[in-house]
Amino acid sequence: MISDLTRPFRITTFVLVTTLTLVAACATSNNDPATIRLLTHKDFELPEAALREFTDSTGIEVLVFLEEDSTSMVDLLERSKENPVADVVLGVDSLERRRVTEQKLVEPYQPIAVDRLDSSLVLQDEMLTPVSQLAACLNRSKSRYQVPERLLEKLPNEDVVSLRAPTKFSDLFDPRHAKTAVIPDPLSSRLGIYFLVALERLHPEDVEGVTPWPKLLDEMLRWGLEIAPTWEEAWFSRFQPSSGPENTDTRSLTWGSSGMPTVSVRFVPELPDEVDVTVVDSGCVKVVNYAGVIKNTPNRRDAGRLVDSFVGPLFQYNVSDRYGSRPARTDIVRTEAWRRFGVNVTAIPIDEWRIGPLWQQWLLTWQQVADIVKSGEDPLPPVVQVTLPSQ
Repeated sequence: MISDLTRPFRITTFVLVTTLTLVAACATSNNDPATIRLLTHKDFELPEAALREFTDSTGIEVLVFLEEDSTSMVDLLERSKENPVADVVLGVDSLERRRVTEQKLVEPYQPIAVDRLDSSLVLQDEMLTPVSQLAACLNRSKSRYQVPERLLEKLPNEDVVSLRAPTKFSDLFDPRHAKTAVIPDPLSSRLGIYFLVALERLHPEDVEGVTPWPKLLDEMLRWGLEIAPTWEEAWFSRFQPSSGPENTDTRSLTWGSSGMPTVSVRFVPELPDEVDVTVVDSGCVKVVNYAGVIKNTPNRRDAGRLVDSFVGPLFQYNVSDRYGSRPARTDIVRTEAWRRFGVNVTAIPIDEWRIGPLWQQWLLTWQQVADIVKSGEDPLPPVVQVTLPSQ
C-alpha cells in the first residue's frame, strides 16, 4: 500500500513524488508510452518552464521522483539495477560519478547539443551528460571589512578587532578568521562535503596514509569555527549578510559558491544595486552535475530526448540549485542576477576517480575529530594516521 506522501500529484505538466522508496517507485509503473520517469533529488531545482516545454513539444509527460541527495539517489539506482525505478537520472554529482560509471547504472548517450557544452566537462565515455557546474568556495561579508583599512568592525561580545579581509582559503587556519566563520556540517550537508573535499585537497593524505587535515580541523574547531547543521542554517541564520546587519551575533565568513551572491537576491522583488556578499577566489572546487539514461530502461529513445532537453537553451538558462550553479553550456546568456552579482573564480575540478571511494571515509574522520573536540579531550597530535579504505 502506498501512503499519501508517496502518491504522485500533478504540478502543471509533470508529476512530483515527494518521498521515494523502492516500493513506491515500482508501484508507479510506466507502461504508458507517453510518460517518462525522471529520478532526481532535492538539491536540484527543476526548471518547470523547461519541463512544460518538453511535454508540449513531445507529448511526453514527465513523472518526477525525488530523493534526498545525490548519494541516496545513486543508492536507489543500485538497488533497482535489474528493474530500474526510472528512465532518466538527473543530478549525479562529481562525488558519485565514479560509482555510477563503474556499476554501469547508466548507458552511453551523446546529446544533440554536445558541441555547445563546456568541453572540459564532457566525458569521453559518454556515460553521463554534464548539465550544470558549481564552483564551491568561501564567501565573506563586505560590510564587516572596511576598505581600505579592511577592519572587522565587531565580533560578538568582543571589542573592535583589526583584521584584514580573508583573501585565501588558508586564512581559515588563522585563529582570528576561524572564529568568524561558519561552515555547513559535512555530515548533513552536501555543500559541507565539498568544503571537506577542498580541505583535504590542500592537505592530502600521503602514500603512507598520513594526513594533516584532521589536525587543522581540530585546531579550527578549538579556535571557534562554527559548524551549522545545514547549509540553510549557516547561510540564512548565521552568516551576517543574510541574517541582517542588526544581528551582531553572526559570522562574517562562510562556505558557499561563486553563485551565492545571486542566491542572496533570489527572493527579493527587485534586484538591489549591490549585495553584501563577495567570494574568496582561493581553494575553490568545481563540482559537476550530470544526467544520464538509466540502464535497462524500456524507453531509451524518449529518455534520450529528455536528456537532450536538459542541455537545451531554456533548461540551461534556468538551470539552478540551492547552491548557485551555472549552466554546462558556454553559449547561454546569464540571468540579470548573474550578470550583476555572479563571480568568475578559478575552481579546480574534483578528482572524481580518486575521491569517489574515499570521501565517505573522510566523513568518519571528521566525525571523530568533532567528537574529540566536543568531549574536551586533548588536541590531536601534529600528524594523524588514518586508515584508507581498500580500493
